[in-house]
Amino acid sequence: MKTFFKEFQGYRAYKKLPKSYKKVVFYSESFQDWHHLKPPLNALLDEDIAVTYVTSDDKDPGLLKLSKKYRSIYIGKGFFRILFFQFLRAKLLILTMMDLNNFELKRSMHPVHYVYIFHSLTSTHMVDTEKSFDHYDTIFCAGPHQKKEIELREKNKDLKAKNLVPYGYPRIEKLIQLSSKPKNEKKVILLAPTWGEQSIINLMGMEICSIIINQGYSLILRPHHETIKRSPQLIDEIENKYSHLETFRLVREMGDAESLLQSDLLICDWSGTAIEYAFGLEKPVIFIDIPPRVRNPNWREIQSEPLEMSIREKVGRVICPSKLDELPSSISQLLNEDQISSSLIKSLREEFIYNLSDSEIIGREEIKKLLKTLKN
Repeated sequence: MKTFFKEFQGYRAYKKLPKSYKKVVFYSESFQDWHHLKPPLNALLDEDIAVTYVTSDDKDPGLLKLSKKYRSIYIGKGFFRILFFQFLRAKLLILTMMDLNNFELKRSMHPVHYVYIFHSLTSTHMVDTEKSFDHYDTIFCAGPHQKKEIELREKNKDLKAKNLVPYGYPRIEKLIQLSSKPKNEKKVILLAPTWGEQSIINLMGMEICSIIINQGYSLILRPHHETIKRSPQLIDEIENKYSHLETFRLVREMGDAESLLQSDLLICDWSGTAIEYAFGLEKPVIFIDIPPRVRNPNWREIQSEPLEMSIREKVGRVICPSKLDELPSSISQLLNEDQISSSLIKSLREEFIYNLSDSEIIGREEIKKLLKTLKN
């Protein structure tokens, strides 16, 4: 009952906001969205543009932010969130939530312009559902591969063309700024896989952890937040086995950058973190070659190889799950040999990421442009 009342208060608080705070509205599903929404949000506030931030997570850092032209509201994940979406009055709703209008959260019955911001550098047509991006008006693309894939889908399915903005990926820019080689007494391995029953954490997580620790490396385990939510007993089992060791650390926040910076090498499967790690920090990645996570069975219709497939051999090494005994030697070779070419990584970044170092400015100006073109 307390939660229901709190969510009702949030819904009512939004309804009572002055019209000036309903021009630019951000929506966050969880605290994980904050580090993707914060850059354009702060850029707008820097120009004294009023912003409202609505979140479904009571632990969202956006609720703690204070600024003269900023309002934050907790709406929860229940009945009042559905109402919020269905009857929303706003000029722009900016979000990083996929599948708008495909499930319970629908487009508003009132005219609202929906702006999607990518929370990953991965391609759009394999790991996401076929219709994930169909119901947005503007999409801020992180790189040209995403723009091309969406345009191909629009052409193949005769869909209305969206406003596809060459935006960029602020998270990569932050990692590049922070990047430095860690000076660890013991080399640190980061295990940060994707989620699902077929992810390496579910299939062989304990075995991989044992191999790393038994080889004398320090281990940081950073599971996907969906894994923590869906398979908490698995994470608890690993934590209970290794938490007594100084060489083991569990990180429960995907937005955490420290684990990326403090580690020397990443092990994953199909996680988008691998692209961020390689492109942003120029560090090696080992991919455990389980079958890709496919949510769109028709992904080959796009006839474009997903980025997460095409870059694997360029930024690290691929190991077959049946040959995990090769893991120690692969880790050693990648750590002791300078096999990752800095010039290659820089070239790949330029090819696959828009507006490096300028994305916040681009995002702010595109939002201001939308505000001018949309009717009151």
